[in-house]
Amino acid sequence: MSLVSCSSGTDSAAVQTASPEASAAEAEGTASAAPLQTPGIQNLTFHSEALDQEMRLSIYLPVGYSTEQHYPVLYLIHGYGGKETDMIAGLGLHLNADRLIEAGQIHPLIIVSPQMDNSYGLNSSPTYAVNDPGDPLTTYNGMYEDYLVKDVVNYVDSHFSTIAERDLRYIGGISMGGFVSLHAALLHSDVYSRAGGHSPALFLDDWSSVGGEYGLIRFLYPTEAERQERDPLILAKDRDLRGLAVYLDCGEEDSYRFYEGAEQLYTLLKDKGVPVEYHLRAGKHDGEYWRAHLDEYLIFYAGRTN
Repeated sequence: MSLVSCSSGTDSAAVQTASPEASAAEAEGTASAAPLQTPGIQNLTFHSEALDQEMRLSIYLPVGYSTEQHYPVLYLIHGYGGKETDMIAGLGLHLNADRLIEAGQIHPLIIVSPQMDNSYGLNSSPTYAVNDPGDPLTTYNGMYEDYLVKDVVNYVDSHFSTIAERDLRYIGGISMGGFVSLHAALLHSDVYSRAGGHSPALFLDDWSSVGGEYGLIRFLYPTEAERQERDPLILAKDRDLRGLAVYLDCGEEDSYRFYEGAEQLYTLLKDKGVPVEYHLRAGKHDGEYWRAHLDEYLIFYAGRTN
């Protein structure tokens, strides 16, 4: 399958260089067996029933984390061609979280970034399959929606001191991860109360940047019927979204012009009365843009006014 990724070295390459502080925190928090119950970043694996695979998680526990308390959880999804460590250590998000928690601007929270491969978070096949092994930009088939919404959430709630309620469970992501997060939240608003699409991969009718008619569209929407069941822009029209709040943003120089889809989704949600905000800001489709707005993202999800 010929595919031009929606990162093509943009999403993943832009976020993989972590600060020295991030690298140290990640190394100290690496889990080899049972998850650690101490503040910091840890990377671990668990078995997904939906995919029948060992899958990776990167998890941030806030300063002062204690099993005597219970915390909201934010799930953050990486971009196409990326990996689970991009979102926390890669972007330095833990440093923003530590600072905002100390300043009293956000509630202490757990942040989880799961391995999503290049799957777009879809239940695309009953069996797991890598479509072109060896190609880092190949697509992945499997029950990824079930893996994310069921397996990951259940694992985190059963192994960490979470508040296992939808009102304090949030999901967001960059680029492909924005699609994944919006798709999951629109279909499962009983699981998540807040959703964010940061430069979200929302395609309208121009697929030229992702392989044209023989590229990504054949994976995402192989038939019109499947598009009706998957496209966040269509799901937003028909779903009961009471209790869901949405945050959308994009750089005005986004090379994929994802601001067009974000603006359309914003209008759809606003017309339905869904609490939604949309920010078109200076910047491109890269790590520099996302890093510049991490504070805004965290305040949306876990701000003290929420």
